[in-house]
Amino acid sequence: MGNLQKSKSTLLLVAILIMAFPSPQVFGQATADTLSQQKQAKQAQLDQILKKIADYQVQIKQSQSQANTLKNTLKILDLQIVETSAQIDATDNKIDAANLEIADVTAKVVKTQLDIAKQKNILRSLVGEINDLDQRSPLEIALENDNFQEFLDQAQYISSIQQRSQETLTKIKQLEADLQIRQADLKKEKANLDNLLEQLNKTKATLATQRTSKQQILDQTKGQERAYQKLLTVSKQEEDQLNKEIFDLDAAISAKLGNRRLRSIHGLIDWPMDGTLTQGYGNTGFTALGYSFHNGIDIAAPPGTPITAAGDGEVVATGVGNGAYGNWVAIKHVIGQVSGRALITLYAHMSSFRLSTGQTVKKGDLVGFEGNTGNTTRILYGPHRGYHVHFTVFDAEGFGVTEGKFGNIYGAYQVPYGATYNPLDFL
Repeated sequence: MGNLQKSKSTLLLVAILIMAFPSPQVFGQATADTLSQQKQAKQAQLDQILKKIADYQVQIKQSQSQANTLKNTLKILDLQIVETSAQIDATDNKIDAANLEIADVTAKVVKTQLDIAKQKNILRSLVGEINDLDQRSPLEIALENDNFQEFLDQAQYISSIQQRSQETLTKIKQLEADLQIRQADLKKEKANLDNLLEQLNKTKATLATQRTSKQQILDQTKGQERAYQKLLTVSKQEEDQLNKEIFDLDAAISAKLGNRRLRSIHGLIDWPMDGTLTQGYGNTGFTALGYSFHNGIDIAAPPGTPITAAGDGEVVATGVGNGAYGNWVAIKHVIGQVSGRALITLYAHMSSFRLSTGQTVKKGDLVGFEGNTGNTTRILYGPHRGYHVHFTVFDAEGFGVTEGKFGNIYGAYQVPYGATYNPLDFL
């Protein structure tokens, strides 16, 4: 009964997938070669789109290094809009490819189910023959044959049936094992498709925000450079306040940790996102405020790019808001090489995140999507501004979260703090 129920559940899953992704050319006459050709064509299209995105990223990076003028800011916004549109096309392409992969695996699931049913029918027939033979004694079998050679032939036939039964049973077990693999592949592709669909929706929302931001700048400045520079000054002052708030909190914990800091362990964690390193760790600016420290690294990619967990761990804190790190997640990772020690990785400025405090994650699990929230001032387009993920590595000892001090400007927001390390020492 258990196997029957499992079989029904599998067939139901297949039926649901076929209804969810109707495609006569895939489920009807299409062969494995046709699917392979379709997937290759999709990959070729995706490669062309990704090349365009890479070109846009180069142009954006070049523009970000230039003077902060109204003209240059509008140029960057226009580049980001076309880059985001290309990212939407790329995600659409990936969704098509995922659907093709689901169709391919679904077809293999159906074939494996049919093969299992066929082999079970063969086994059922063989078992029936064995049962019939078991009803007769060796004496009866011997008396049925006219001579000893016929008796030996009969005995050989019985042995052959038993051997074929064993071979068929082995084949069924192998087919069932193969079916489990196919079903796991199907679940993986379905999860991948769900993530791509979510990414697509986030990126579309980003596109609308970018267009709104451009219009807001035009409305506030009336197209005048003097008005833009005045707006720029106010924005920079507010950003400086947030940067100093973060620096002071981290510096206090670093001083307490003293010589208990960990040595670098390269390869301990993975990169959280594919993209371009736009700002490193340490002395990278902020000198006008009397300090010059960036407590993590910045990685830029097209808006909506997935951000993944750098290692196995547990979510210890999350935060949202318009100040400091914007939407962020902190994950604790126990270090096997150093007993009793742990690191915390921070993923900041996300458009949104998937995880909640107390949740266990595996390396590579989806954390959220790249965004431009918090202190990534949309008007100040320097190399560390704009759409990116800010990635910080804290020592778990002394790590904490506090309410931001400038809620009157940004509304409620939280600031994670602690003794930081150069992430490149652990990547």
